[in-house]
Amino acid sequence: MIKASPRKQTGFNLLEVLLALFIVALVIGMATQVVGTSIRNTTAMQESTFARWVGFNQIEWYKIKKANSEVLPALEEGEEEMGNMKWHWVREVGNSSAADIAEIKVKVYREGKQGEEDPVAIVKGYTEALN
Repeated sequence: MIKASPRKQTGFNLLEVLLALFIVALVIGMATQVVGTSIRNTTAMQESTFARWVGFNQIEWYKIKKANSEVLPALEEGEEEMGNMKWHWVREVGNSSAADIAEIKVKVYREGKQGEEDPVAIVKGYTEALN
């Protein structure tokens, strides 16, 4: 008489499936966290770049106006749009450590946040001394 051999189990048991799902969930969670951090860093870098451009623009405008012999205040504020964002800038002009050089410092804030937090960017430039 031929004896039937017992059937071998095929497939995965419940514990193996749960362990695989746990590993997949960990990987997806870590990937989501990395992507979120990358997006935040990209946004911060973009804002910083636009804010610096606003600051550099104000330094150049000051130099152009001064070259045209316009009388300019030592402290001036204004608004500018750059990168579809509105910016508030504060330009201060004062003497530097060298007698014949003036320092131009521009602080750039997101619009509406100039009194609440640190500026997004501070840009400095130099020109001939104030008379």
